[in-house]
Amino acid sequence: MSGTPLTVAGAVAVLALYAAGVGRYQRRHPVRPFPLVRAAAFGTGIACAAAALGPPLDPLTAWLLTAHMGQHLLLMLIAAPLVLIGSPLTIARQSGVRAVESIAGRLAHSRVLRAAGFPPLAWGFYTAVLAGSHFSPLYEAALEHPGVHVLEHALYFGAALLFWQPVIGLDPSAWRMGYGLRLLYVAAALPVQSLVGLAIFSAGRPLYPHYAIAAAVRGSSVLADQQAGGVLMWLGGGLPVLAAMLGTAAAWAAADRRRADQLERASRSSRINPTQAPAAPSAPAAISHHP
Repeated sequence: MSGTPLTVAGAVAVLALYAAGVGRYQRRHPVRPFPLVRAAAFGTGIACAAAALGPPLDPLTAWLLTAHMGQHLLLMLIAAPLVLIGSPLTIARQSGVRAVESIAGRLAHSRVLRAAGFPPLAWGFYTAVLAGSHFSPLYEAALEHPGVHVLEHALYFGAALLFWQPVIGLDPSAWRMGYGLRLLYVAAALPVQSLVGLAIFSAGRPLYPHYAIAAAVRGSSVLADQQAGGVLMWLGGGLPVLAAMLGTAAAWAAADRRRADQLERASRSSRINPTQAPAAPSAPAAISHHP
């Protein structure tokens, strides 16, 4: 299943294009340069995706459900959110490569992408992929056919990008939710993920024939591996989601503090100059759209 050279080449190409885009953005916007912490998040996300799709993890997915589950969680809950923090479409439009800039521009204004990113649809697609793939022939087919395995990875990563974009995505978007809705949106996905993990953990029989054969070859217990994979989905997969919820709550509190500071400054200004009406505080953006 491993495609190490292609994975490495793809990751290097993406990072090179991204670095070129960041460099051009810095030259064009010297007063408000692109935050390097966001560039670092993107690079880390691509590195995590490459680690998920390359050795030693990818070859192990042919033998262990636990490895396969870890691969999926790494793609959906770590790599995808980090990539979005780096504003990939915004930077791609600065890459200097005409074809890349054209594709990024079309994606940014795509009606299909806008419709797919509608939060209820994005949430439904994400949870359907998460639950449906583990309890349908797709999972077994991905284990037996490399092409289906690649398609499964693309499905997981794409669903995760759509899911996380309304929560932490920093590219321009038609869909922005307030902090309260974001918390509910993410929290509502947690039970689905937990139920999938619990169902896999509590199954009294092997769910995937491929792993039953692999366990027989290794001389190990297929159910022990299956239960460990279920625990990984159930508990380990919940930690990044909880971290996202805590981060959203912290951002919400910070936005409230900024609003309170604005009101306080406006009140002080009106006391110093009574003839000047206090300026209404500007409503802070849910997420900074810079750049």
